[in-house]
Amino acid sequence: MTANASNWGKQPRRLLELDEAWSAISAELAPSAIESVPLGQAVGRTLARAVYAASDFPPFDKAMMDGFAVRAADCGAAGANLKIIGLRQAGENQDIALNIGEALRINTGAMLPNGADAVARIEDCTVSDDGSDVSIDVAINAGKHVAPRGSDYAGGALLLPKPLEINAARLAALATAGVSDVDVYRQAEVAILTTGNETVSIGAPRAAGQIVDSNGPMLTALVERFGATPRPLGIVPDDDAKLKAALQDSLSSDVVLIAGGMSMGTHDLVPTVAEDLGVRWVFHGVRMRPGKPVAYGRGPDGQQVFGLPGNPVSAFVCATVFAQMAIRALHGHPIRPPKMLRAHNARRLDPKGDDRPAFLPALIWQDAKGKHWADACAWRGSGDPFGLVMANGLMLRRDPTGVLAAGDRIEVVLVR
Repeated sequence: MTANASNWGKQPRRLLELDEAWSAISAELAPSAIESVPLGQAVGRTLARAVYAASDFPPFDKAMMDGFAVRAADCGAAGANLKIIGLRQAGENQDIALNIGEALRINTGAMLPNGADAVARIEDCTVSDDGSDVSIDVAINAGKHVAPRGSDYAGGALLLPKPLEINAARLAALATAGVSDVDVYRQAEVAILTTGNETVSIGAPRAAGQIVDSNGPMLTALVERFGATPRPLGIVPDDDAKLKAALQDSLSSDVVLIAGGMSMGTHDLVPTVAEDLGVRWVFHGVRMRPGKPVAYGRGPDGQQVFGLPGNPVSAFVCATVFAQMAIRALHGHPIRPPKMLRAHNARRLDPKGDDRPAFLPALIWQDAKGKHWADACAWRGSGDPFGLVMANGLMLRRDPTGVLAAGDRIEVVLVR
């Protein structure tokens, strides 16, 4: 369904169902280009190519305890007395061979000497007063307290598949494997515009009838959480020329989020001005609450353009359930709607007269048995950002006209 901006708000239009909107966006998505970045810059990025081990790890038989490297054949019974021939610390590789009746003092992480096949823990050993001999107080089997070469992974083994977001633990694994650069999907840049004469920046003087802009800071934080690079462009007044200049600037980014100016009021100028700049609107309006006026389109060079309602909860919901899926797709993740969890409703919700599917700010938790629960937060509609304060998810009530009893199953989207 293509919206005609020249008739925006003047012609009847069919609101898309949620699944239709998700399908329409999905049909327009593809991953971004691939680039190689140093490992230290890869946290939060998505692997575009799988990473394989260049060699075995550990690269040698490694001591897993502080103690003595021994031959298990010498220690089949408790009380074996062995001659201490030296010390090997982690990182040392001097040429040492262990002969019958000998032991080498060794630290955790050090390479076993030739001839050794086990480690006796220091707490299982008694060293002679002159330090020349050690008594092994327990029987030792071959392989005891040793990580054999290649036991973590062998050369050529798959280390990390694609697409996979690189976090601190995965960064550590790649560093351990000696990986210095990784191929990742290019990180999307997201331009963020807030429109309206009624909004002012934080800390700016406020006239009667004006409000502080919450959409700009909120969308900036969401974009960072989605893994993209935010490009806040500030507040644009309801003026054709100024709006056109700001939108033209925003179209240099991969994704554009425009908060406000998307409905049918006399100052809702965004749709027409965007179309004049080459934006092709794919849809305008989804049968949902909050967020009904949301619009989605493509810029002249393929940019992902989202027209978000101006009310803060509406903007939050639409960015979470629509813009997030576009950003994740650009970063190489599967093209699909936001991940839904099945949870149990915590307390009864009465029927509503509005039959539009509703995304309700909710507190989500997991009980001792692993069952997820969702409790709708108290909020006063799309203009009330305080209702989001305690929410860590959105509860999707697909048919609000019926009773939702305590314990009933419900779909939820996590937002933190």
